[in-house]
Amino acid sequence: MSKGLEVFRNKHFIRYFLEIRALKSKYTSLSYERDIKDFFKVNDIEDITIEDIIRVNIFHAQDFIMELEAKGLASATINRKVSSLSALYKWLMKYADNYSGFQIIKFNPFGNLKEEKPTINNNETEFLTEEECKILLSSINTSTILGLRNKALLSLALTTALRKSEIINIKLKDIITYGQYDVIKVIRKGNKADIVKIQQKVKELIHEYVLCSERSFENNKESYLFIGHSLNGQNKEKLDPSTLNYMIKRVCKEANINKKLRVHSTRHTAITIAITKGVTIEKVREFAAHKNISTTNRYIHSIDKLKENAGDVIELL
Repeated sequence: MSKGLEVFRNKHFIRYFLEIRALKSKYTSLSYERDIKDFFKVNDIEDITIEDIIRVNIFHAQDFIMELEAKGLASATINRKVSSLSALYKWLMKYADNYSGFQIIKFNPFGNLKEEKPTINNNETEFLTEEECKILLSSINTSTILGLRNKALLSLALTTALRKSEIINIKLKDIITYGQYDVIKVIRKGNKADIVKIQQKVKELIHEYVLCSERSFENNKESYLFIGHSLNGQNKEKLDPSTLNYMIKRVCKEANINKKLRVHSTRHTAITIAITKGVTIEKVREFAAHKNISTTNRYIHSIDKLKENAGDVIELL
């Protein structure tokens, strides 16, 4: 009976679950797949059986959390992995056969781990000042194709507030002219299509990089904009998220900028600079592609609490 349940419309049951999630967000679906394979210790989703699913209990879930903590993973990463597995089990709990009353599972071992999950460190994301952005970009050596790529990528990120997934999924065909404006077509959260305006100097850097990488917008439309340039087996392939974080850390170190930055820091930087420059909250919300303006308000609150601070009236030195 369980063997028949493992395939629906010629697809493995978890693959079917991931495809449903991909309709809303391909990036989230890929994260779910990595986390599920990580827990079940398989190379392919198709290797997981219904019996494997049923066999898991609260002790396995708790052991998984302790295993991840022992590896030194960030609390946010651990919580995301638990949420991915909980989403799968929550979805499977919906299955019930009307004829027999049969259910695949009746309990979600990942659904009630509030006390077991590590507390997320809510330290605010570090970001760059406008002056630090200029220092960072001017420090990059563009005589190499790697340096040229990095400067084009960071220039784009710092002037558009694009998310990590949006940056790495840009293809050459997505860079177009829309009326009198140069724009990039991107896929936002929730699989929503959008266009993002790019500055002229950023466009010139991108064109220089594409030319240097021996590609053209006419003949390589399906090529990803930012690709690997190394001998580690990822040459000419789409960048993965970890590569971006490593690149930003290295570039900051070379520019003597001592801040713990990651890809999201460039987005945080762009939004913060826009706010400090006096851009209206609604314009910043559109710029950041925030679904809710309350998210944008959090950035404004972080800046406002530094302005006219109560401590400013205390003159001791």
